[in-house]
Amino acid sequence: MIDITGIRDIEQIEATPLAERNLPKSTYAAIARTAQASPESFAIRYIENGEAWRAARDGGETALSRDITYAQLLSSIHRTANLFRSLGVGDCDVVSLLLPNIPEAYFALWGGETAGIVNPINYLLDAAEIGEIVQSAGSKVLVIMGDHPGSDIIAKLPVIRSHAPCVQHVVVVGQAPQTAGPCLNFAEAISLQNGEALDFDRKLEPGDIASLFHTGGTTGLPKLAQHTHGNEVYTAWAMNLALKYGTGDYNLVGLPIFHCNAAIGSGLLSFMAGTTVLLAGFHGFRSPGILSNMFQLIDHYGVTGFNAVPTIYATLVQMPLDECDLSSLRLPGCGAAPMPLELFNSFEKKTGIRIGEGYGLTEATVCSTLCPLEADFPRIGSIGVRLPYTQVKAAVIDGDGHYVRDCTVDETGNILISGPAVTPGYTDETKNTGLFVTDRDGAKWLNTGDLARQDADGYFWLTGRSKELIIRGGHNIDPKTIEEVLTAHPAVNMAAAVGRPDSYAGEVPVAYVDTVRETSEAELLEYCKAHIGERAAVPKAIIILGKLPVTGVGKIHKPTLNLMELKGVVERELDKLGADIVDYAVAVEANPKIGNTASVSVRCAKGVDPSTTEETVRSCLNSYSFPYSLEVRLNTVRNVDA
Repeated sequence: MIDITGIRDIEQIEATPLAERNLPKSTYAAIARTAQASPESFAIRYIENGEAWRAARDGGETALSRDITYAQLLSSIHRTANLFRSLGVGDCDVVSLLLPNIPEAYFALWGGETAGIVNPINYLLDAAEIGEIVQSAGSKVLVIMGDHPGSDIIAKLPVIRSHAPCVQHVVVVGQAPQTAGPCLNFAEAISLQNGEALDFDRKLEPGDIASLFHTGGTTGLPKLAQHTHGNEVYTAWAMNLALKYGTGDYNLVGLPIFHCNAAIGSGLLSFMAGTTVLLAGFHGFRSPGILSNMFQLIDHYGVTGFNAVPTIYATLVQMPLDECDLSSLRLPGCGAAPMPLELFNSFEKKTGIRIGEGYGLTEATVCSTLCPLEADFPRIGSIGVRLPYTQVKAAVIDGDGHYVRDCTVDETGNILISGPAVTPGYTDETKNTGLFVTDRDGAKWLNTGDLARQDADGYFWLTGRSKELIIRGGHNIDPKTIEEVLTAHPAVNMAAAVGRPDSYAGEVPVAYVDTVRETSEAELLEYCKAHIGERAAVPKAIIILGKLPVTGVGKIHKPTLNLMELKGVVERELDKLGADIVDYAVAVEANPKIGNTASVSVRCAKGVDPSTTEETVRSCLNSYSFPYSLEVRLNTVRNVDA
């Protein structure tokens, strides 16, 4: 296997056509191939929470855990797929999943793709939103988590049913309360099915639709990105050309399985490689004792890698190592949100292990670029080079969304992607407008809406977004979710939601409004809490302006608001430093090469060491992902007695 150190190695891999790589035709065939080769190897080791696991490790009560071999995984997929077929699910019918990180989530995911099409949904969303997604998918079957301590998923079922009359059968994992209405018990139902083979004849092909992943937006029809079996199998395989997971390795999964990162970038990748998935936590990283015992879990199981978002790493660098052996860990990965430089350095300083960053989006099946592990030197802050057989470039796109030209080296442009991982499109054709662009050669490219530059060595560097998406700790927030609620308030004339840089979550949503009558920011915040279904989308702050900045044609100019937020964050950090700083100046600009940036000039108090002041200021600002420059000057003004 070729070590990927850069673009030349990728081109060497591509010398063999993808069609000659003998990839499985479907996710079912991919998992079956591994199960036949290593039936007794562990496919999944499940830990419900870290506190029970630690108690059991230290000689206490039995941990809430389960071990599942590859033979058992395949048998459960057979049983689940056969169940869905018995409920009337055909090749083009949809099964929606509302499940936390339990083994049954993987059974239902791959069994659903084998019998028909699956639609994993974020169970943390408001019940009405979930219902709209289920109805938009046209799902025949809904699989939902039943009664469980710390979970209210099943309580949402009546509202979901009222919004999704398309659902013909509800299957509950665990126990269902009487208020749930007619349901099937998942464990009982699959126990009656054949686990040795599929009881139906379906010739799955790479072009068949496997899944519908929700990517945001519930105004009108929600955005549901289609993935084919070929999309998912290729992505898992291509990612592992760089990561090189294998039999005996452990991939800790703590991100939610309803997101395609944990489903495909960790789950399917591992199941194709014969790797063990350490499924850590009923609610993943959110579960009690998972993060506080993370280093102990890595030590105990010999974890090879895990994927996380910056907020997880921000927590981990605060955790004691307790003399844990982390020598097995070689693949800590980060995606979904920009990683602050200080976090990279802090984690590596603490553990001796470098985080690998990547880039992807649901519409390109989770991953398009990765930082090579074998690169000669680290490029901290880069999202890496493209995956083999995937084409990625930066291009100039005009105001109407049309392709103009490819960017030159280090010129910022829209990230365009083509290749075997790109979605066929959204289920709602009206949402596909602007999703693809055609270049001068007639080639079709996915327009990601993200901005980046590509250096002379083929590495990409994110500089911003042309899309208005706000990414809070890896959670994608559509600003319209906030703006539509605020403009429905009788006091609000116009509203604009933007991301505020945040040292923990990467960014948090804030909203700017102008008003037609007297109100308060507190009143508007309470209104948002009551009317916004996504908890993560509730604004951190609401700022009332006399007039919102607009363009020449009257459109709200969000870049101005973004710069205002950047300036405000820097100034608030400097204000915290108190008497050591006499005064400061902060200038912000939209730099075409590196994105929004701050220029900071600080004058330190008389008698204060400028180098100490510089270190203090950098310590504050390095916890953010935005670039900045800093100048520290001595206070040369003589103190005069009154």
